[in-house]
Amino acid sequence: MTTTLITPLVVAKEALISLENNMVMGNLVHRAYSPEFQPGVGATVVIRKPTTFTATAFTSTVGYSTITESSVAVVLDKHWDVSFQVTSQELSCDVANFSEQFIQPAVRAIAQAVDSDICTRSATAIAAHYPVTATPVVSDISGLEAVMDIMKVPVMDRRLVLNPTTKSAYIALDAFLNADKRGDGGQALRTAEIGRVMGFECYMDQNMPTFSQVMGVAFAAGTGTITGAWAAGATAGTVTGATGAVSTVNVGDCFKVTGYDEWFKVDVASTSSTAGIFILSSFSPAVKATSMTDGSVVTFQLGHRQNLAFHKNAIALVTAPLQPPIGGAVGAVANYNGLSCRVVYGYDQQYKKNNISIDFLCGVKMLDMDLAARLCDKR
Repeated sequence: MTTTLITPLVVAKEALISLENNMVMGNLVHRAYSPEFQPGVGATVVIRKPTTFTATAFTSTVGYSTITESSVAVVLDKHWDVSFQVTSQELSCDVANFSEQFIQPAVRAIAQAVDSDICTRSATAIAAHYPVTATPVVSDISGLEAVMDIMKVPVMDRRLVLNPTTKSAYIALDAFLNADKRGDGGQALRTAEIGRVMGFECYMDQNMPTFSQVMGVAFAAGTGTITGAWAAGATAGTVTGATGAVSTVNVGDCFKVTGYDEWFKVDVASTSSTAGIFILSSFSPAVKATSMTDGSVVTFQLGHRQNLAFHKNAIALVTAPLQPPIGGAVGAVANYNGLSCRVVYGYDQQYKKNNISIDFLCGVKMLDMDLAARLCDKR
């Protein structure tokens, strides 16, 4: 029987296939790849954002649209690494066994880290929000769909990724039980894939975060109010709460002003005074309404399980290859389907073992927050 040598290149190629197979969020967002070698964490690459156009009414002549294709700088701020030691005997086994015993578990850890990073950053970046009802009902999803429709999110490539506990609450509903029968080629439910429900391709991701503490402050009806009118374009303002209320509004908290459709996200944390006054020095997006009147009621979102509805182009996972090793180390860099992985071999003479390092350089970027919304589960 011919034995394939388990070289760094063999490991790198096997690792990339396993990495893609184990990611959920990483496979659902926009993926961008820079082919140039990067020195490591902290490097910045420039990627092209998806092109957009503006439609105009035709009269007598054609008005050519200006292509609004643009680029965005992304910091590759995550350098995920899994290193382990194997004996020469283990290194001489066949590729399938070596992959099952070492490569796949190592890469699963990297895939979990990548997914967790995307989920966590999204949770604190997106303001648009829809609260679920006390009892799981399909109208929760249709209400979220309405939020996306109002935001004019393209109907194609909409995804909904659920927290495991939220998924368990919905999965018994007929709309979810029959999601795999929507005419998507008859494919069985995959490990994370639930199916198509209300215009969303639905998935579960174990890394969707839960905000266990109170997320900001929940004002009782009429107790939290705007102090002074907030003009259109405002990104800061003051909220007065109940007398004696002392708490903190955290980065990523959502709030809504009664009578307006807009949701906002806190960008700078604020601690209230003993009089329950919050000075919000920065929130996003900017106020779109003509103005928000003095005394309007403000409600902050309580702690919740994060669930995320988004269009593919709302979030980007950006990767780039790491430089090959120098100085005598043996290594290889492999690229596959917009992902890149480096594998380096070494030898520990003291313990007579081979060192294997698998690493992956990436960055996450919010491309357009108007293409995503949260489904906040407070049950």
